[in-house]
Amino acid sequence: DKSLNSTMTMDFADLQDVEPIPQDDGPEPVCAIAYSAAFVRAFDYMRALLKADERSQRAFDLTTVCLELNPANYTVWHFRRRCLIALSSAESGSAGKVSTTIDADKIEKDLDFADKLGGTNPKNYQLWYHRRALLDFCFKWESTEALRAARKELKYVDRILEDDSKNYHAWSHRQWIIRTLNNPQLWSSEIEYSHSKILSDPRNNSAWSERWFALHEGKISSRISTVRGAILPLEKAREEASYALSGANVDPFNESPWRYLIGVLMEQWRWARRGGSEEDVATCRELVLENVAKVKEMRRSWEERPPSDDIPAGTPCVSLLSALVDLLEIFAEDEDFLAEAKALMTDLAVEDPVRRKYWRKREKEVSKLLEKCEQSNE
Repeated sequence: DKSLNSTMTMDFADLQDVEPIPQDDGPEPVCAIAYSAAFVRAFDYMRALLKADERSQRAFDLTTVCLELNPANYTVWHFRRRCLIALSSAESGSAGKVSTTIDADKIEKDLDFADKLGGTNPKNYQLWYHRRALLDFCFKWESTEALRAARKELKYVDRILEDDSKNYHAWSHRQWIIRTLNNPQLWSSEIEYSHSKILSDPRNNSAWSERWFALHEGKISSRISTVRGAILPLEKAREEASYALSGANVDPFNESPWRYLIGVLMEQWRWARRGGSEEDVATCRELVLENVAKVKEMRRSWEERPPSDDIPAGTPCVSLLSALVDLLEIFAEDEDFLAEAKALMTDLAVEDPVRRKYWRKREKEVSKLLEKCEQSNE
């Protein structure tokens, strides 16, 4: 056992001047945890050093033991970083002064340590936060060195995603790195990276989200910047809509490209309606209509396709129909589009039985919009 071996190899004799502090579970613990003897010994000493706030080499070594026994202990990770800062100060000859940095060599070694623990704990919040806290120091270095550290960490994240392509912690960490460093090279590279992940697995919604993140927050090409990122310029939006439809053509049952398409088009339409000129509104309307026509053509192709063993004749593509409904509803003041959307919802209430109540509810909402349209036309 790795933890037990580390505990056995630690020189506890070096802690003989320390009075261990046992865990206080109260006089009558209801359900006491059966810790191993090694666990009890290590954490009793850790409590004592924490109480004394001793930021020494032996305290740092003890955090290694404790974290191998329990990698999710936030307090120990925090204390470990404080020890790293203190040890870096001592080695640089600045002992007694307030230090806010950690030696580069120590950072690299501790990232390796976190990597080894992360092998069996890829979704451990504390591990990922520790990496982030260490990298915060790296990103304050000279720009070239900071970029080198970022790229090395991105390779590490990619390795984690190779094992679990939808690891939320890994994707969040990746976004934090790119957003924090805010380097144009990283933003551009991330668009290509997300594309490679989409090609590898078109159903990986995390990869589609990453593409959206890189295009919008990177502001590489933007029509207008907002608090939440950037609005894509019209031609880029048209490219991204085509990109999404290409993904949907590969697998029309895949929700990811459909949601991406709707996001791109709705963003353009809302921007034009809220702050654009009449020309902007007309241009965005044309863009949405172009894609509505393409989706309708895809629907016709789907319905006319020859049956197969996997997909019998007459099988509806719910994802496609659902996306078409959302696109038609963009024009909430157009009676013809709303009527068409309502008819599709009626069909979906039958073809998509799991969400029957959902479609019926939406059908009622569209009926109210249609009534308003009729009243305004009288």
